[in-house]
Amino acid sequence: MAVNTLTDRCRCSSCLMESALPPSVWDEALRGVEKDVVQFAPGYLRHGPEWGEGGPPPGPHVEWLRGHDAPPCPRCQRPMRLAPQGGCVCAACGAGRAILPKPPWLPQDSPVLGFVSDEPAMAEERPREPVHVACTQCGGPLVADGSSRIVPCGYCRARVALPDAVWAALHPPRVKRRWWLAIYVADDPRRGPADPSAFHASVALGCLLSVGLGFNIFILAVTMLRNLTLAASGVAIPLIVVIPMWLRGRWRYRRICRPENEVVGRLVGPWRVQPGTRVRLTKPHQPDLVLAYTVLQTSAERFAELGGDGGMVRAWLMPGRAKQSHVEPTPSALE
Repeated sequence: MAVNTLTDRCRCSSCLMESALPPSVWDEALRGVEKDVVQFAPGYLRHGPEWGEGGPPPGPHVEWLRGHDAPPCPRCQRPMRLAPQGGCVCAACGAGRAILPKPPWLPQDSPVLGFVSDEPAMAEERPREPVHVACTQCGGPLVADGSSRIVPCGYCRARVALPDAVWAALHPPRVKRRWWLAIYVADDPRRGPADPSAFHASVALGCLLSVGLGFNIFILAVTMLRNLTLAASGVAIPLIVVIPMWLRGRWRYRRICRPENEVVGRLVGPWRVQPGTRVRLTKPHQPDLVLAYTVLQTSAERFAELGGDGGMVRAWLMPGRAKQSHVEPTPSALE
């Protein structure tokens, strides 16, 4: 059965039987949905749920295909955006669209704020036009409205079962359609300061090498040379090496990753292992104005999750300094 809205029950379009969708089913289906917004590029779709070796637990389940997308404008079909006063609004034609409130049966800690769907609720489904068929006993006309598959004949009192073709015309199979959730994200890596860890990556290697070198000097000075001055220098070597490296990384981070220096990094495909994925740095909404090029080290899977060729990631560039840049494997929110 296709579930095209956020509901606690669904109906089979063939037999009209209703099935309950308890909150536990939606908790399973919506688990981690806020990560789809901040970790994946618009248009990238994921299929789930992913079961372990034991397979799915007993009970009903919802299979989903979800990603990061925006509902289209009902007038011009362009992507809409959230309006400050609530709902969605089209930046091109100004058309609006309501966001339905979060159902009360969802848990209070659910990240879902509301949803947008073109699917009517079961109580609001419009009755279909009745069809006219002939009685199989006397040939008299019968009117079938789809409420029951057995229709009594008003002439010969026979109970006529509607053929499969007629029943299918009254109840066509429900097809899967896209619908959208409004999600609250408490920690959005697409916004805010850059991650400084990349600027201190060399500090760990320098610390390891300097500690090894200092330890060897210390052991040599104490056990063989009996030189306390040389032993003290062995202890001081890690500090002499690591602190300047950390200060330099901190200095580069503060110079490059300023809010006013944030640009858009556009991935250049195809993915390559070495020397990494090439990234074209441009200004927001100006993809043809190339400011500089840089390289992003990422896996093939993450390259696809970020949108592949043309995918947009967060990047920073010092004005007029093409080599002073920084790029992160995080989707950009500037466009």
